[in-house]
Amino acid sequence: MLAMFDWNPLFHCIDQARGFVFINYNPHYSNWPYAAWVAVGLVMIGLMGDFYTRRHASISWNARR
Repeated sequence: MLAMFDWNPLFHCIDQARGFVFINYNPHYSNWPYAAWVAVGLVMIGLMGDFYTRRHASISWNARR
């Protein structure tokens, strides 16, 4: 079951948060850098999409009828 969640960055975030909140919980199967790198990658893809859309936007998209 753990192999299914290993690629999920939300699993890593939740597991690390449990480690910070609960005293006796020790997150063995997750790490925070994985979730951070996935977040950085998704932000970069989003910024590239925004840059491409702004560059190729048509003036007629905002025209009123």
